[in-house]
Amino acid sequence: MMVRVIRNLLLLLLVIAVFAGVAVLITSGERQQLTNSYNTAVALAIDTAVYNALYDATRTVEAPLPQYRLIRLEPNQTLLEVALRFGTNVEVIRMANGLLPTVDSGNGEELVVPEGVQALNPPRRFEVYRAVDGDTLPRLASRFNIELAILELDNPVLAQRGVIPGDIVFLPELI
Repeated sequence: MMVRVIRNLLLLLLVIAVFAGVAVLITSGERQQLTNSYNTAVALAIDTAVYNALYDATRTVEAPLPQYRLIRLEPNQTLLEVALRFGTNVEVIRMANGLLPTVDSGNGEELVVPEGVQALNPPRRFEVYRAVDGDTLPRLASRFNIELAILELDNPVLAQRGVIPGDIVFLPELI
């Protein structure tokens, strides 16, 4: 009788130990997955911050040339706020990005902002292109069937110093 009680007790302890081991494995796997997700998010945030800092530093050095900016519109950030910050107007931002007249605020998308521009003449919207080795404005104008003068107008810094791999090139599409 006593042997049976001890055996059942040991069996119960064995079952509890197995369940505890499985629970530890599950939580450590979830913890590792959460750690990996966090590390990826931090790495992406650092990459983005470095990229933005380099972009802003390059553009700052090349000021006083007029410039266009590629910005990420924060959720619920209004186009009016962006326009006031960059010395332009909402209509220019809408046209440059092909936005409908009903769009007044953001949802996290990237926008081209023509800084200091009050009107886009000729009317156009922009595609963003990242330059690769061998790109020049004349080659890009030919490849994308864009008038070189307009491409240079929309990319004055690149027109002055040339295209470097990794540069953002604003490709105009006439409307």
